[in-house]
Amino acid sequence: MSVSNVLATRPAAVLLAVVGIGVHAFNHVTVVVQDVWRLVATPEAASFNPGTVYHPISAVLYAWLATTVHSGRNGGRIAITVLLACQAVGRYFVFVSYPEVEVRADLVTGWAMSAVVLCLLWIPEASRRHFAKRAA
Repeated sequence: MSVSNVLATRPAAVLLAVVGIGVHAFNHVTVVVQDVWRLVATPEAASFNPGTVYHPISAVLYAWLATTVHSGRNGGRIAITVLLACQAVGRYFVFVSYPEVEVRADLVTGWAMSAVVLCLLWIPEASRRHFAKRAA
């Protein structure tokens, strides 16, 4: 199947949502790289926290969910919705714990991107039809 055929069979909203999910995956990979870099550069300053476990696992999970959403699996759409909702709650606690402007800016843009992804997956009629086709 050519690229033009894939683009023709997927609603634009779904494709944009998949890109947003991929950006989430990439962001989690960058956090893992930062953690590893910190461990190598200054092991005495490195720490173990819940994110040390969460980020590598969720990077893989986001990448997998992007493929399932792209293929039209409604279960993938539901799973990414649950994941983004849980992550929104987690971001709140990080927001409260880290008052640095850079951290809070990252969190707010992540919230916004998650909201856009969810809207793209659930609101447009073309998106709903895309997931309904696969369920039928």
